[in-house]
Amino acid sequence: MPAASSARPGWLIELATCSSTNSWALDHLRELADGACVWTEHQTAGRGRGTRRWLAPAGVLTASFVVPVPAQVPVTYLSLCAGLVIAHAVEDHAPTATVQVKWPNDCYLSGRKLAGVLCERPAGGAADRVVIGIGLNLDPRWEQSPEALLFATDRAQVPASVVEICDPAPAPIAMLTSLRRYLLESTGLLAAGGWKHLLPQLRQRDWLSGQRVRVESAGERVDGVADGIDDAGRLLVRLTGGATRTVSSAESLTVG
Repeated sequence: MPAASSARPGWLIELATCSSTNSWALDHLRELADGACVWTEHQTAGRGRGTRRWLAPAGVLTASFVVPVPAQVPVTYLSLCAGLVIAHAVEDHAPTATVQVKWPNDCYLSGRKLAGVLCERPAGGAADRVVIGIGLNLDPRWEQSPEALLFATDRAQVPASVVEICDPAPAPIAMLTSLRRYLLESTGLLAAGGWKHLLPQLRQRDWLSGQRVRVESAGERVDGVADGIDDAGRLLVRLTGGATRTVSSAESLTVG
């Protein structure tokens, strides 16, 4: 396993290149301490939710954190919690910004995607640990990777980036340090049963609320208006006629 450089924090594992920081962290989980962060500036086969690919050009922060969390804490809680973490970390470096959380695992800035999250538990054993992958647009070089831009935008618009609100953008290690601090604090709160304390913050930052959505999952489609996040972290969708549906997961979510 690569050693942490003497010029780097002891919790940071820096890889010159890797296919996926989440996959690497899961493969080496037994060797990694709680709070460890796996970071690379060159990820070649990143993964999103389900079977989606996730491409990242230079300037996108790609890292995975190993966090101790009891097995009974739902992954949905962790994904939304990580969204709050990103919001707080970015706003530490850009205090005038307002970062919103898009259910179930993205962050938005000024109506455009800023970051994504992928939370994974190991397959068999160590169920009380989770790997939280974060992809955050610090100062992306989209022109160097048109294919990555196509995936990141869903063929719509150029994503947001931290450099737009904080120029120059924070150094990667400074941002990783902020993310790690908030992750350990927030997941510690979750582990102690503090979901109810995080929920009001999520509702304040709910980017989907009031927007028309189409959610597809397990062969079923729900069309309506996003109406908040319920106490279990599920998306509420108000249907035509006034009835409300709860959505616990989404293979596809379209806005507008």
